[in-house]
Amino acid sequence: MSANLFAKTKTALYLIMDAEACAARGIKLHDFFQGAVDGGVGIIQYRHKNVGVDLYEKNLQEFFEECKKREIILILNDHATLAEKYGLPLHIGQTDFLPPNLAVPYGRSVHSMDELSVALSGNPKPSYIALGSMFVSATKPELPPVRVLAPIVLEKIDIPLVLIGGISLENASRLPHSNRVFYAIIGDAFRFGATRNGIERYVQSWLNRTATS
Repeated sequence: MSANLFAKTKTALYLIMDAEACAARGIKLHDFFQGAVDGGVGIIQYRHKNVGVDLYEKNLQEFFEECKKREIILILNDHATLAEKYGLPLHIGQTDFLPPNLAVPYGRSVHSMDELSVALSGNPKPSYIALGSMFVSATKPELPPVRVLAPIVLEKIDIPLVLIGGISLENASRLPHSNRVFYAIIGDAFRFGATRNGIERYVQSWLNRTATS
C-alpha cells in the first residue's frame, strides 16, 4: 500500500457525505454527491449510520462507478465486507473491530496518543490516521478538542493524517499544513446551502484555497 493513499489528490479536502447530516438539512444523498463530484472533489467518505447493508450497498452502487470513472477516492465507513467486495478503502472508529487479513487500505479514528498507539499496532497497519476533535463538533459534541496533539501525531507517523471535528474553511489555517495533512468536513459543507449547487461551490472553494495557499 502507498505511504500516502491520497498522494494524487489536488486538494486537502476530505469530504464526508454523512446521510444523517444530509437528511437533517433536506438534501438528498444523490444531490450532495453530484454537487461534490461536479465541484472536483478528490476524496469522499460515504457515512451512513443505522442503516442496513442492503440499502448502504444500493446507494454505494450509484457512487461507485462515478468515482471510478473520475478517479475519486471513495471511502466506506464501517462496512468492511463491502469495502473488500468493491475494492475500496475503509474507515473505522477507534473502538471498531479490525477485520483480520483486511485486503484494502483503511484509516482509523483516534482521540488520544494511547489510541494512536493501538491503531499503529494493528495488523494490517492503517493507511491513514484520523485525529479529532480539532474544534467543538456539532456531530460529536462530547469530544473535547485535541488539536494540540495534531503536530505531535504528524511527526510520529509517516502516513496521511486526517484532522476532523468542527473544521471550516477559515479555521483550517489554525491547524498543521503538510502534503500529508487532510481536513475532514461534514457540517461546513452546507455553508453555501444544502443544495447540489451549494455543495459544488463549497468543494470549489477548497480547490481555490489550495491554489492560493
